[in-house]
Amino acid sequence: MNMNLDMELLRTLAAVVECRSFTRAARQLCRSQAAVSGQIKRLEEHVGRRLVERDSRHVDLTEAGETLLAYAREVLALNDAALKALRAGGNCGPVRFGLPDDYASFFLPRVLERYSRQWPDVQVEVCCELSVDLMPRLAGGELDLALVTRQPRSRGGELVRREKLVWASARNGTAHTADPLPLAMFPPGYCAFREAALGMLRRQRRPYRIVCVSRSLSGIRATVSAGLAVTVVSENTVSWDMEVLGPESGLPPLPSIDISLHGGGLGTPAHVRALAEAVHATLGDEPEGGQTASKGGNPEALGKQSGQ
Repeated sequence: MNMNLDMELLRTLAAVVECRSFTRAARQLCRSQAAVSGQIKRLEEHVGRRLVERDSRHVDLTEAGETLLAYAREVLALNDAALKALRAGGNCGPVRFGLPDDYASFFLPRVLERYSRQWPDVQVEVCCELSVDLMPRLAGGELDLALVTRQPRSRGGELVRREKLVWASARNGTAHTADPLPLAMFPPGYCAFREAALGMLRRQRRPYRIVCVSRSLSGIRATVSAGLAVTVVSENTVSWDMEVLGPESGLPPLPSIDISLHGGGLGTPAHVRALAEAVHATLGDEPEGGQTASKGGNPEALGKQSGQ
């Protein structure tokens, strides 16, 4: 004897109870009334119990019908959830998304929140690296999308937003008054922020010394938060324990940088392109000059109004 319950028969039972009518259930299931009646009879024969009592006006469940209905609803819900998961996300594969860790900390939560509304079942694999390290990984097929700082000698990608660079120190810190100026920076050759900051200091003829070099933003922030150094960040990524140094600090104004998105063009799978669109929509909505604590305001951004 087949001990498995037929999913189609369970769905018919649930429809009859929901509609309170064999006729209305037949319309909902796109079947004839005779077919619906036949399926209920087959289900009763399979379980060996009478499930439905009906007259010309009412359809009622027997005690056995009530018991089976409770299980049927759970079985149908699991079945439908499994199919939805496989159809919505399982066949898409993950989206492999690379971006620097400061952008991940401050921009990524809002991007993922927006993306998940449309593609809740797609897995997003996040890779946090410096911008110059992400581009080779994208070119090598290891990433689907890369959100990077556009480098001075590198064009390309879709411009997402323009960010002001600012000097930042610990809250109420005094590191910016030291001579030479103590700095926490990324390694040479890896960061457009570093090139811009050191170039402006040399132009101002302001002595400086680099007291911390780290490929990780957390290492730089730890040094700055301890009051040991000043660093350069984009204005919207100033953390709660840091503050922007304004013009009265004596530090030179800094240029703006462009944030660009690579990948996600024509021919890209829909779930990948949707993440690219979420990046554009989220960062485009974010105003330049976020809510940052500052001493005397933000330095005026310099630089061209086109991509570097």
